[in-house]
Amino acid sequence: MRGARLKLTFWTNASDDPDLEDELQRRGAEHIDTVAVFARPIDGIAIEVPDDVTAELVRTLEQVREVDAINVPVWKQDPLDEDGLRAELAEVTDGLETGEGARMLARVDDVAVSTGGCTVIDGFVRLWGAATLPEARGRGAYRAVLAERLRHGAALGATTAIVKGRISTSAPILARAGFTHYGDERGYLLEV
Repeated sequence: MRGARLKLTFWTNASDDPDLEDELQRRGAEHIDTVAVFARPIDGIAIEVPDDVTAELVRTLEQVREVDAINVPVWKQDPLDEDGLRAELAEVTDGLETGEGARMLARVDDVAVSTGGCTVIDGFVRLWGAATLPEARGRGAYRAVLAERLRHGAALGATTAIVKGRISTSAPILARAGFTHYGDERGYLLEV
């Protein structure tokens, strides 16, 4: 592919040594995203969720399809084919069986609109991959997924939650839920 340009994404934070951010900017990298790094003890978290919003553990192939239907537009990715959906279900099932993690799905008025996963290790629950359809934002679906991931993590023995939240979407919700902000990471896109 002569002439094709490769795009690389780099994430930087204040602990980088040497600091990569200045060098990336000097080379023409485009700042594409910022996430805030948060943590807090799970005990005592009370997250209000509207009555028309529910959250559930993902356990079935149909739920994996619903997760994919959310992830495709939010993350701008290609949909999974049947083999990909079955592989995703196997991964979700394995996480549930081993107690290492889970994926959640939230519904507003019984329509799947938000998802997120969690991994539990050494007393920590790491929250990852949250996505909410743009048309459903502000309705409490992310909060429902957050609450369910925290509940699940606590049930598996986690005492502390850690998460990265996009400055423009989930970070304000996490701050309101009492998470402590420990710094930011910035994403840069560089064409080479």
